[in-house]
Amino acid sequence: MPSLCFPPTVLLALALAFVVACPASAGVTSPQLTVQVTVQGDAPQSVSSTSGVPDGGGAYTYVGGVASSPGGGWSVDWILTGNDTSVLPGSPSITNDFAITNTGDATRIFQILVTFASPVQVTPGPETLFWVTLISGTLTSLDGGLSSLAGNEPSLIEGQINGSAVALNNPAFPSTTTVSSSGGSINTYGGPVPGGPDVATIGYLMSFSLSGRSAATFTGSWSGTVVPAPGGAAAFVLAGFVGLVRRRRS
Repeated sequence: MPSLCFPPTVLLALALAFVVACPASAGVTSPQLTVQVTVQGDAPQSVSSTSGVPDGGGAYTYVGGVASSPGGGWSVDWILTGNDTSVLPGSPSITNDFAITNTGDATRIFQILVTFASPVQVTPGPETLFWVTLISGTLTSLDGGLSSLAGNEPSLIEGQINGSAVALNNPAFPSTTTVSSSGGSINTYGGPVPGGPDVATIGYLMSFSLSGRSAATFTGSWSGTVVPAPGGAAAFVLAGFVGLVRRRRS
């Protein structure tokens, strides 16, 4: 899926066009995706969906968004793609493609929790799931003032398995009066499945502060792959990094 490095208004227009262009998704039951958005000073909002658009290869794409109560001045929009592990066993994956705007004057704290049903049976022994979180993005000033974006403790994004954090990733976004970017921040996890041995859900929690009159986009992925033995993990993960970065830059 291509990176979403453009203003949120463009992202939303593309999302609406995507929905109109894909009427075949009606009636399709896809794995459940839940996005919970909590913004400082406003009521939490949650969107759950089992009507993602299938790509024909075992993945589903979900388009959605939430906005502030009247006068709040913020919005969060997304286009997320997750693998159906009943079709692609052993390959749990969910992308991270968000556009966030804060049109108010004050800095706001955003928390975005993504949970995706991605069941995987993990066989104890030589087979192991190795996980990679990749994130990049842009920060844009909406009025030429100084914009800032910073991850909150413990990290801007934490990869989760069965609702538990296993990988922290905290890329640095330079402040800007125009547009700045941060990309290619990668973190990994290889170890026991929390609440396992099987995987029921995957996802991530994003927590960050975004200055007023600013917009941000994030793109990336959180994914796991079954490899035959821990001894081959280093070469496998390195190859995976190269492939992910190349796909994101293409």
